[in-house]
Amino acid sequence: MKLYADGVAYHLTIHQSEPSLPHLILFHGFMGSEKVFDPRIKDIKSFCNPITIDLAGHGSTETPPNEELFHANRQVVQLKSILERLSFDQLFAFGYSMGGRLLFQLITSHPYLFDGAIFESTHCGLSTEKERKERITVDELRAESILNNFDKFLNEWVNLPLFKHTPDDAKKFYRTIMENQNPECLAVSLRGFGAGSMPTVCDKLQDVQFPLYLIAGENDTKYVDRMRSISKQCNDSTFQIVEKAGHRVHTDQPDIWIQILKTFITEHYV
Repeated sequence: MKLYADGVAYHLTIHQSEPSLPHLILFHGFMGSEKVFDPRIKDIKSFCNPITIDLAGHGSTETPPNEELFHANRQVVQLKSILERLSFDQLFAFGYSMGGRLLFQLITSHPYLFDGAIFESTHCGLSTEKERKERITVDELRAESILNNFDKFLNEWVNLPLFKHTPDDAKKFYRTIMENQNPECLAVSLRGFGAGSMPTVCDKLQDVQFPLYLIAGENDTKYVDRMRSISKQCNDSTFQIVEKAGHRVHTDQPDIWIQILKTFITEHYV
């Protein structure tokens, strides 16, 4: 399905429309696409109606390489428009890494769209100006590397310590998805919606009234600390550290990840 918003042609898939079940929209991370969730869709369909979407600049979503379209406020407007048109009775959301950062922007701007949200290995914004400036510099170097030699960047990216706990078959699967991305759009995504560029919304989480579930892999100590800190700023949240998992909990421990989604959604589905 293609839905247009703010000059972006979003590609999304509604995998099932069972009236007795709530919907769950899943947001992938940087260099991912809706396809990263394909191996788990069958399991997810047993307790909800999954929706997968290619975020701006990724997968089959057609995004002009205009940095302004990737700014947090523009992406929020785009996704708000799409979700309001789909008009689901009850909607939960999952966000991983970059997709989680975007989901934090959405739930703090338009909480009425959701009934609950699950976050994996992500954050709601960098806390100091120094951190933001340092991250903008890092993302600019990465953007230049993507444009200058995408294959070299890809080799370096897949070998980051963040992903060393990902099983080999999942690494190959992810790499295939990454190889089919548009380098120009990835570079613009980093410049427009990098972790240093997006506004911090951590101080707004206490106003979100629906439940949040935060997860991080035990071997991803940086994000264990980040997610634990975020959980203390929320009005209603649960934080879980998943054993024998790194940054990609959904590939490192898929059965546990599925159970987390199932338990959270079934407990809060009205």
